[in-house]
Amino acid sequence: MKKQGDLALPGEDLAVAEEFMAGDGTYEINGIVRSSTVGKIFYDMLNRKSNVIMVKKSPLINLKKAKYVIGVVDSVTGENAKVSVYSVEEKNVGDSISAILHISQIANKRVNSISTYIKVGDIIRAKPITGRIPISLTTKPNDCGVILAKCSVCGNIMFKEDEEHLRCTYCNNQETRKIGLYVVKRNGRKGSQKE
Repeated sequence: MKKQGDLALPGEDLAVAEEFMAGDGTYEINGIVRSSTVGKIFYDMLNRKSNVIMVKKSPLINLKKAKYVIGVVDSVTGENAKVSVYSVEEKNVGDSISAILHISQIANKRVNSISTYIKVGDIIRAKPITGRIPISLTTKPNDCGVILAKCSVCGNIMFKEDEEHLRCTYCNNQETRKIGLYVVKRNGRKGSQKE
């Protein structure tokens, strides 16, 4: 039997059912009480229950309900863009969370090539569709899309030209993107897409 306050991993034996019943964060199989989550062991001596208290709630628990996430496009292959999510509603997540943006979730119109609207290195604002890793994202809402992009020719920051195009003021290259609510404007400030 493990000690009070020890760290328990899912599936680890905690007690025999004759000693302690299954409580929060535990289950019983064949007379053995086991942990169902990662957390600290708490033996309730009064009620004779084994409990496992989660150490820290995962940010993924409410991720599907999040209004938006901010991430960097790592790769674009076929019909998917791989995105590393670094922020959930302005809160950093520490290590990045893997996400996928499918071609069907880019815009509210037919998209023939994902690389036309999203490119490697773009910083995007997206809405999570699922809460499991890899997270599925969508940029269909008007407030979602590319919020910062670099020119694929010279690498300088691009500025909004119209509702679908960004232009590099250094080499004059124009590129199409699914532009989000906040993008760098021509005068170098952030602004709303409506402006």
